[in-house]
Amino acid sequence: MARTAFRRYSGSGRAPDHDGQLSRERYFSVASGPDGDDAGVLAEELNAYRSLRIPLQFFDLMRDDVAVSLNTPRGCQVLLVVHEACALQPFGAAFSTSFRTAVDAAVAAGSPFLMSLGTTIVDAEIGGVLDLRLPAAQRWFFASFVQHGMLPTPARCFEDVLPELLALACGGSTPDNRRLHALGDHLRARGVQALVYPSARCDVAVQYRDGALVAWHGWNLVRYGPAPLHDSLYIDLGAWETQFPPAVELQRYGCDGEAGWRVRGLRIWNHSVYAMRRRLS
Repeated sequence: MARTAFRRYSGSGRAPDHDGQLSRERYFSVASGPDGDDAGVLAEELNAYRSLRIPLQFFDLMRDDVAVSLNTPRGCQVLLVVHEACALQPFGAAFSTSFRTAVDAAVAAGSPFLMSLGTTIVDAEIGGVLDLRLPAAQRWFFASFVQHGMLPTPARCFEDVLPELLALACGGSTPDNRRLHALGDHLRARGVQALVYPSARCDVAVQYRDGALVAWHGWNLVRYGPAPLHDSLYIDLGAWETQFPPAVELQRYGCDGEAGWRVRGLRIWNHSVYAMRRRLS
């Protein structure tokens, strides 16, 4: 997996691990029910950090089409498929004996190497959560961080700045734009213990009935944990991104007491960017 300089909404100061950067163990996908179905978020997050050197892909075995095509039971697992098993052999010295034997067998058979990755489902109650699926949290976020920037942003509500929140850069930040990284710092200083935020790796949606959240897909959670409150001054010049790539579309809808929005095309766009990077590498 690729190493990155940033982790989305992690922040960089006063953290308990990794020199201020939160560890991977603090990030979770949000399932829609007790069976752990997260609509493929975890698999797509893993796909976003694939190495360009090895042709591999992660699949969500909760998806009916994936389970049927592989003739395997549907379950809360992620399937790793290395399309050219021989690409793993140069790393054999780091493998266990059983793993190396399985790789060699796939190479001898001329077949892809497949491995099922187990997942853990946690039914957790966490206090101090800023849940961006909720309309009130979205309004607070927009008013606190977007509305009064020094440089104007052509946005009227939370959905308008989704292109910034769903930035495709690994970790959501770059050396030239560390906005999401800085937001993590500020939220932690304000006492937020966990943040539910939209995934940039797959299509995202929320649905409301009479203002209450009733359905969603495509969301993650980062767990900050309790930490001492401290002064934090968040200064943002503004000019948030409001335009998606051409293949990605924001759709809003509402009628008869139901409302919501969805972002379509993110998963396909991520895969196309990865394929282009592989061709150029």
